[in-house]
Amino acid sequence: MAKQFIFTVSQVNTHINKLVESNFSNITVKGEISQLTVHPNGHMYFNIKDENATLPCAIFYYQSKISNYKPKVGDEVLVEGKTSFWVKGGSLKLIGNSISLAGQGDLWAKFEALKKDLHNKGLFDSKKKKKLPLYPKKIGIITSITGSVIKDILNVINRNSPYLNIVIRDCRMQGEEAVPDIITAIKDFNNLDTSIDAVILARGGGSLEDLWCFNNEKLAYEIYKSSIPIVSAIGHETDTTISDLVADKRAGTPSIAAEIIAPSVEQCLQNIDFFSDKIFRLVTNKIQTNINYMDNVKKRHGLHKIKYILSNHNDKLNRVKSQISNDKFKNKINQSLILLDKTYDYVLTKTRDRMNFNYEKLAYFSNLSSNLNPENIVKRGYSIIYKDGNLVKSVKQVDKNDNLNIKVKDGIIKTKVFKTNKGKNDRKK
Repeated sequence: MAKQFIFTVSQVNTHINKLVESNFSNITVKGEISQLTVHPNGHMYFNIKDENATLPCAIFYYQSKISNYKPKVGDEVLVEGKTSFWVKGGSLKLIGNSISLAGQGDLWAKFEALKKDLHNKGLFDSKKKKKLPLYPKKIGIITSITGSVIKDILNVINRNSPYLNIVIRDCRMQGEEAVPDIITAIKDFNNLDTSIDAVILARGGGSLEDLWCFNNEKLAYEIYKSSIPIVSAIGHETDTTISDLVADKRAGTPSIAAEIIAPSVEQCLQNIDFFSDKIFRLVTNKIQTNINYMDNVKKRHGLHKIKYILSNHNDKLNRVKSQISNDKFKNKINQSLILLDKTYDYVLTKTRDRMNFNYEKLAYFSNLSSNLNPENIVKRGYSIIYKDGNLVKSVKQVDKNDNLNIKVKDGIIKTKVFKTNKGKNDRKK
């Protein structure tokens, strides 16, 4: 009888570990969560079970794929990872790298398919998105009045723009009835209250299932067709829904949506100050430019000298007047001042007449120069003849068979000389 081989415990467990790791290195297991423990460092330890068995699981924070899903006891989940057999303790465990709700994969596939379809139809085109008003007077809010979302939005608006008129439409924000409720609210804002400048569509965070109503095709088209710009603030910043993509503006949170819609009064005042200063600088620069221009005109025409001379005379007269007390001399000075004023007016008049005369003279010679311009002569019906690029002024400059260019008002005529006539008594070629 052959001797039976006897294994040690370590040998058996080591062999089992090799079999487990080689055959179950990348698997997905479906089960219900039980005995969940989440450590402060982010590691999760739990069991998943079905009606017949239980499997211990662990997901380490540094190995896991980041997910918005927060597991809880009783959830039916899909855990993706590999099995690990602890040789020393003789226990099997599933080491996961991702966890999601069972059925969530199907929802995600539907989301991606709808996203691709609407993108191809142009519903996400940034060129078609409506601009938000800079300073709205009245806004609409579509959300649930029982949650914290509306409180966050109103806190921001009351702080930034307390003057803003607000119309709140209470709607279901989850479940099958949410979609028609939200669609009706959007239609009412567009059809019943035309004074609404913008609309905020907001909901707090949640799982993919909680936010699924915002991935509805009918709702997407209603947002797209709205004549009023819509700001979508669904879930947290890491959440993305079809409503976010088709909206005219996406905000990471409801509070951010309120900041976008309602600029602070302080910011508005700062903008007013900024543009007021800018306008003042532009006007000041324009005035200074005109002053510089007038100074240059005065210098070119000698007007500044007249003002300087008259100013000197006035200073001298003022000094003389202060020294004279005799009425006779005062009368004489007054007469001189009157004469000086007349002289000043006369000089200005003569200077102005002289300038006008020079302007007219300049205009005359300018017109004369224009009339004598060969280009303008051609335009009046005459022509100009060139030979080899040189102007032909006499018949003596050309001979038989010479090539000539005749310029007329609308083009060039190319011709060839077949004879010339140099005068009544000259011979002909």
